[in-house]
Amino acid sequence: MSRSSCPSSPSGPAAKLSQIAARETRPPKRKTQPLAQLRAWWKASAILTSWAAVGVINSFHEHARAAAAAIRARVTAVADVALAAVDVTATVFVMNDGGRFHRRHLLAEARRHLALVLRGRRRDPGLDDQIVATAITTHCLDISEPKTARGLEPGYRLYTARWALSDLPARRPTRTGNPRPIPARRLRPGTASR
Repeated sequence: MSRSSCPSSPSGPAAKLSQIAARETRPPKRKTQPLAQLRAWWKASAILTSWAAVGVINSFHEHARAAAAAIRARVTAVADVALAAVDVTATVFVMNDGGRFHRRHLLAEARRHLALVLRGRRRDPGLDDQIVATAITTHCLDISEPKTARGLEPGYRLYTARWALSDLPARRPTRTGNPRPIPARRLRPGTASR
């Protein structure tokens, strides 16, 4: 059954009219409220809906805030530049086809790594560049063969990982030619074979 003949998925003008009708009949989104106001509402709601005394609810609230403060104080987000350089290089090496990459790939991955490690906290200015510089000097090998003056610029240099490739599993050979046809027993009823 083709998509256009399916009754659940209208196409063309009918689909556009359905979208407009859904948009106009949808209830409006609630406005965002400040966290302090939400906390006060949650606390009032807990007091009104629970059978516990107000003092117990207030006690739970204070204990929860104290526990959260203690956890935040113990868990300090520190970015280890050497560890980040290894992680960034390994990730970029694996994710780029053939293990070749540019400085911009390392920089983007370093920023992702910092966002993950620092969990949204502000980072020191230049920390991402420091991770990239450590990664390039320690774990990367320059394999570029510049033919122009632009190829000599650091942003256009081509790198690969410095570690031995013999430790990595061999890649499966890619298929050439026509793929095998799908057996008829695996096809869904009503679909044609390839």
